[in-house]
Amino acid sequence: MSDLTLYHNGPSTCSQKVRLILELKNLAYNSKDVNLLAGEQHDPEYVKLNPNHVVPTLVTKDSVLIESNLIVEYLDDAYPEIPARPSEPEAIHKVRLWMKHIDTFQQYTGPITYGIAVRKLQMNKSDEEKEADLQNIPDPVKRQARKETMEKGIDAPIVINSLRKAGEFLDQLEANIEDSGWIAGDKFSMADACTLPYIQRLDHLALSEAFREEKRPKINKWYKKVKDLDFFDKAVTSQIPPPLVEMMNTFGEEVKDRALTLMEEN
Repeated sequence: MSDLTLYHNGPSTCSQKVRLILELKNLAYNSKDVNLLAGEQHDPEYVKLNPNHVVPTLVTKDSVLIESNLIVEYLDDAYPEIPARPSEPEAIHKVRLWMKHIDTFQQYTGPITYGIAVRKLQMNKSDEEKEADLQNIPDPVKRQARKETMEKGIDAPIVINSLRKAGEFLDQLEANIEDSGWIAGDKFSMADACTLPYIQRLDHLALSEAFREEKRPKINKWYKKVKDLDFFDKAVTSQIPPPLVEMMNTFGEEVKDRALTLMEEN
């Protein structure tokens, strides 16, 4: 029995980051799936572990850890045998600086995903169920933004802004990938692990034209390299149900032209 228990969700971007590092380091863990669509992140017992109502949460022998980027840092500190950071101080600084960018961009992924795809699933719920879902969101600002997104989809102000921010993020990533093909140093690191889920999410939402080879060649090549890692399928692909990917892609195709146009308005 492992000393590590991960509360996570297969498609969750933040959960993917942590699983990539766990698999890079060959660390065994007890898997506890949290069904986000069913609202299990709001279950009182889970909220005792993670008061932010989000995944992932890593429970160790001695503590409960939240915030995906910080969990990734913890894993590298606690299990340094297979490093997830480069050894050079300047490269470590770049990893940390880039992970700050990731933390900033994280807030835009949810509105994009919800506005393009998840919203379509929610539309099948009754008005009472939709209202209950909204009331489970503890932050009133986020609750109002979710309500607007449910009603307006890709035309909700928060989705429009998030797509523009996604375009800016892609420009930053294209500029930061080094000649080695990785973000920092000469091998896959936590910087790459923490970036991959957001690029893959855009891909699943039928928006990969934004980083096609002719437009953003470094991202295009980097994405292929990450997917070729021998632990990628175990950490990512096998954890995301194919019907969900197909659903996201189908809904993404419906608004692809509008979304891609918004992404380039930066």
